[in-house]
Formats: sequence, C-alpha cells, structure tokens
Amino acid sequence: MRKVTLFINSLTLGGAERVLSLIVNELIKQNIKVTLFCIEEDNAYPIPKEVEVIYLSSLSKHDNSIKKFFYLFYLAFKLKKYIKERNIKVIQSHIYRASFINILAKIFGSPHQVQIVDVNTVHSLQNRGFSKKVDLHLVKLLYRHADLIIFKAQKMQIEFFKYVHYKGKSLVINNPYDIQAIQAQSNEKLEDFKFNPTKTYLITVGRLTKIKSHINLVKVLKNLDETIELIIIGEGEEALNLNTYIKQNMLQSRVHLLGAKKNPFKYIKKANAFVLASKGEGFPNVLIESMICATPVISTDCISGPREILAPNTDINFQLTSGIELAKNGILYPVDSQKDLTTAIMTLLNDKKRQEEYVKNSLINSREYRLEKIVEKYKNILSVD
Repeated sequence: MRKVTLFINSLTLGGAERVLSLIVNELIKQNIKVTLFCIEEDNAYPIPKEVEVIYLSSLSKHDNSIKKFFYLFYLAFKLKKYIKERNIKVIQSHIYRASFINILAKIFGSPHQVQIVDVNTVHSLQNRGFSKKVDLHLVKLLYRHADLIIFKAQKMQIEFFKYVHYKGKSLVINNPYDIQAIQAQSNEKLEDFKFNPTKTYLITVGRLTKIKSHINLVKVLKNLDETIELIIIGEGEEALNLNTYIKQNMLQSRVHLLGAKKNPFKYIKKANAFVLASKGEGFPNVLIESMICATPVISTDCISGPREILAPNTDINFQLTSGIELAKNGILYPVDSQKDLTTAIMTLLNDKKRQEEYVKNSLINSREYRLEKIVEKYKNILSVD
C-alpha cells in the first residue's frame, strides 16, 4: 500500500487544520496509508479510523509559548527516533511548530526529506508579540534546511524570499475545498440564530485576534443604517475588547458574537455579504468558502491571498492604499480604512446586479480550488504514484 507521513501541531479549529483534515480524508479514500504526527491532542476535525495518529507530547493549547519552545528540541529527537524505526522517507509538516521540529530532526541527523507547507506570510510575523518574533527568527534560521517549501499563495512565496535566504525548491499549491460538502453543510438547518428578514446581515469568520481587525468592522456599523447587523464567528483573545467596545457604543442588538462553529457555512449562506477585515493572511479559506456558499465577498487588499482570489490576473504586487476596487470576484479595500470599508459595503448592498454577478463568478472560479484537483498536486510532491 502507498504511504505518506504528515505532521501538524494539532487538529484544533483552524484553517490549516481543516485543510489538512481534507487532504487526509481524500488520501484515505484513494487507498493511501496515512500516518499523522501531532504535537498535541486537540481533535476538532474528524480523521478516518484508518489513519495512524501519533501524538508526540502531552502538551495542550493552554501551555505557554516558552514551554512549547523548549519542547521543540526534545520532540525533534523523538521524531528522529520514529523516522529511523519506521524508515520514513518524507515528512510534510503544516504550521510553524511542527515544521520547526521536522527541520530540527533533520539537523540532528535524520536522513528524511523535509517538506514544509507554509501557512502564513513571513510579513505577518513582523512587529508583533514576543512569540511571533521568535517564530520569525526560527523561520530565518531553520527554513533554509528544508528540501521543499509549499506556499499557499503566490504573494506568500514572493514575501518569503524578501526575508529568508533559501536555495531549495519551492512551489505554490492553493488550499483545497470540498465544494459539495461545503454546499451541503451550508443548507443545514440553523437552530441557534434567527435571521430576521427585515434586517441585512454582514458576516465574518476568523480567530478573534488583533491581526483579523474585527474591531474595524464593528466600528463601521456606526456609519451604516441601523437595519444592518453583524455576525462574528470565532473565538480568541480579542473577545473581551470587542465585547467592551460593543457595550460602550450600545451595539449589543446589532453585533452577534456567536463563538466558534464547526459548521460556519450555514451562517455564511444566509448572510447578505461576507467581510474580511484582516491586516494580513496566508491564503484566507473563508473567502473561497464564502464564494462556494454563494455569498458576495468584501475583503481588505492585504498580504496575501485576497487579491489572488478576488482579482485574478491583476498585478500581484499591487496593493490598494485608497478607494475600493470592484474586482472580478468581489470588492477589495485598503487595510485599516474604515471609510473605504463603509463605501465597499454600501456599494455592494445597493447594487443587486453586482451581487448576482459576484455570486455567478464565485461559483465558477471556486472550482479551481476543488479538493480532487489540489490533492493530486500534493500526491505528486509526496511521491505517491
């Protein structure tokens, strides 16, 4: 039987984790044996029983970053032992900590081939907290030892080479999407939220962190008609700040913080528009997922992903600094511009014909990211015949 070995921090709720679970499930369907290494156990996504899952530690998401940093070296030696015992030829890792351990195992003498799937831009690690600065230094120090780096977007690849001296192989493979499954889930019954037919709903999905800039979207509500409401799906450290601002500005009736949802698609499907207010991305899954759900999209023109998705065949190095761009698959606006975001929302909501055009284009263009097509690319680099 054909075999592949994959490695990730855990299968907690998140975009990279969801992508890996899709890849794993599709490989199993094709009768390929999958071994999955995880640093810690946190299984939000279903994995077929045929998959051999190996947890390298008893760490959890609640452990602090310093403890996790020192565990990198111990776990690299542990992984090296597994590689030797099982004669593993290739390990493909997703997310920074798993990739650091994968590379360190090689540095410590393991002969395996290291494949890295980069899920964030190096640019997004700039000017952020201590743990992100550590990640940036480790990327610069360790990634040069990888045999192959897979980027989720073209701009990610361009930005990477601005910061990291790397002479190995690299390529771009976009994220895969199970279109039929997403559309089926989008039609499931809603039981914990009622959409009022007299209201207009904006929706956003993502971790509640500063880089996602949910606060800008909440602030923009004050510029919009009171019949327009906002749904936020996700959890994270910014929840308290968001709640405080919402209460101080008496927006409780217009902003709905629903927390994390295993099936966000049934909410996206019923919303009038999806808005991504992020300062930076890798390859934002929620944009493609919203397109598949036939919900018109508005996004910041941030690094990276939105321009490639919403404005294909435009200059990948161009970035809006003012105004809005009525792109092929959605509307782009400059990062942090509440004024332009307001314009983008009103432009879309007041133009029914444009909404219909975006839905039509989105359903056609989202097929480029279908699961079967993307997994074939992964099979090729994993040497699966």
